[in-house]
Amino acid sequence: MAGLTILAAVVILSVPLTGLARAYGALPPAHDLGGDTLVYGAGGVEIADLHPPGSSRIPVEYDQIAPVMRQAVVAVEDRNFWSAPSFDLARIVQAALYDAVHHSASQGASTIPEQLGKILYLHDNKSLTYKVKEILYGQELTTKLSRAELLDEYLNDVYFGEGATGIQAAAQTYFGVNASQLNADQATLLAGLLPAPSYLDPFDNMAGARQRQLTVVSAMVRQGKLTPAAARQIASTTPTLAPAGADSLDLAPYFIDEVEGWLQSRYGSSYDTRGLSVQTSLNLGLNNEAQALVTQTIQEDAAMHMTDGALVAEDPANGEVLAWVGGAGSGVPGGDIDMAARPRQPGSEFKLFNYSTAFGDHVVTMTTPVLDGPLTLPTGGPGGGPYVVTDYEGRYAGVVPIQVALGNSLNVPAVRVELKTGIPAILATARRLGVTTLGEPDSYYGPSLTLGAYPVPLWEMTQAGGVFATQGVLHPTTYVLEVKAASGAVIYQAHPSATRVLSPQVTYIMNTVLSRNSNRLLAFGYDTPLVIPGHTVAIKTGTSSNYLDNTAVGWTPNLVVGDWVGNADDSPMYGGGLNGISGAASLWHDFMVYALGTTANSWYQEPSGLYTKVIDGQVDYYLAGTAPGTSVLGGGKVTPSPSPTVSASPSPTASPSPSPSPVGPSPLPSPSPSGGP
Repeated sequence: MAGLTILAAVVILSVPLTGLARAYGALPPAHDLGGDTLVYGAGGVEIADLHPPGSSRIPVEYDQIAPVMRQAVVAVEDRNFWSAPSFDLARIVQAALYDAVHHSASQGASTIPEQLGKILYLHDNKSLTYKVKEILYGQELTTKLSRAELLDEYLNDVYFGEGATGIQAAAQTYFGVNASQLNADQATLLAGLLPAPSYLDPFDNMAGARQRQLTVVSAMVRQGKLTPAAARQIASTTPTLAPAGADSLDLAPYFIDEVEGWLQSRYGSSYDTRGLSVQTSLNLGLNNEAQALVTQTIQEDAAMHMTDGALVAEDPANGEVLAWVGGAGSGVPGGDIDMAARPRQPGSEFKLFNYSTAFGDHVVTMTTPVLDGPLTLPTGGPGGGPYVVTDYEGRYAGVVPIQVALGNSLNVPAVRVELKTGIPAILATARRLGVTTLGEPDSYYGPSLTLGAYPVPLWEMTQAGGVFATQGVLHPTTYVLEVKAASGAVIYQAHPSATRVLSPQVTYIMNTVLSRNSNRLLAFGYDTPLVIPGHTVAIKTGTSSNYLDNTAVGWTPNLVVGDWVGNADDSPMYGGGLNGISGAASLWHDFMVYALGTTANSWYQEPSGLYTKVIDGQVDYYLAGTAPGTSVLGGGKVTPSPSPTVSASPSPTASPSPSPSPVGPSPLPSPSPSGGP
């Protein structure tokens, strides 16, 4: 009994010692328990809980813990918590007596303040010094915190098993709910786990957990916190546990992968244990719809050997990501690969850079006649040999205006424009518009550049589309808006810089060309997914060589959307049913219809500095210093057109009146080297 006598004496002396200890700063630095990093989307919706496997802690405020949970823990762990001192001498003596008789040091006697002191400041051992420190630290904590603050801190720091530290992590791990949503059945089971959470783990030992739960229930009945009827109900019903992994919230997996990469690059590998709060731009509703449509599209087009897809949507006014879907899901080949970030051949989408460069450099106008006919270049083909340029449709349209060549995505005219504009100038434009993946020397790239033969990630093409949506201003793609530390201090805020990279006049001409349905009739016909009823939209599609990729990027002043369909393993789709308006264009159309909803149509006002000419009721636009020409790009001349006149003119309409197609029905497309519509 000597140990008991010594222990009792030390405890009695601990009260004055506490004052002395406090004077010298009794509380050492607390253990860093860490915390999960939580990611939020627009509107403060939680979309992900990031933490290492098997370890989760999510501190919550006192009022975010269900009252019944607080009552259950107090009832079984420290029934006099609200009124008694921070240590209970009777409990200590009783525990010491038990340990002396049984030659052990296993009987608990700690109050909640003492337990909290142990968690925060002590290593786990049962020495006499350890017990004294536990008492001292418990007393010191009661002088610094209110009882409610003590209980909140304890419930956030105590271990509940299954890797769950704190009540929020425990509630999510065992029941898939927040701490505020716990009912009496769940709360009493969790409170009962505290003495031995590993042994009483209800996933492995429900019988033991239930037996301990009834001890908690009895304590609550004695203290008037549960009625006998409620106790009988709990005793008769085994709580339903959540599926394994219920604590691993991830509502936007592909997007969260991007966020995690960003966090790791900035905060290191411990980003998921620092208790960060990350605010992103993601619109969860739009992202969910995008994911559903991607999955639906590849299911509907499975006959074309299309197994995967991706979609990125941004607000062009600031570059903020609204939706980011990198695949059709884990059940498809390559579904774990983020195809929104993986470079792919954009096909004829790349003509955006070619034609905007040519317009800006006064190489062509939107009405410049260009020859769509046989074209073979001496180099640029397989093995460095001749490069035969072919159109996706397998036939030629003859002499057409540039706007018709671009609208129908004719390959030969695009290469003719490229030869006149120059590959270095086109690359410079693409890079200014945010395409950073084309980093080789200019000499590395051949004439197939304008046909999209060189891979570019979908998100970069979407970012570039945003430049046309903002009439020439690049807003870098942004998805992390703010990061707060565990303390609540803001440690990062996004301040992306906007840069003008194209003139308003050039982008207005491009937007006019790409929004006119009349410019697309040769290749696509009139009633296509490229038209969004009630809205004026601009869009450019693309299909890469051998049908490996099918892409689209389109925009309004308020929304830019890019998408891709294909196969992550680079196997070709079946081209017989694939063209510029199937696959990616259909996916783009369906998402745009959903995202634009009932919003009012909007388009761009004509900027100053343009000359106009009206032909057959259609307004064409010219930069200062340019005019309609009669020389055909590719050889020959056409009948002169009237000189342009300055005029105020209407914006292009959402549904231009169709013009008769100058050619008969299109045959099935045949494979082309690259740059399909």
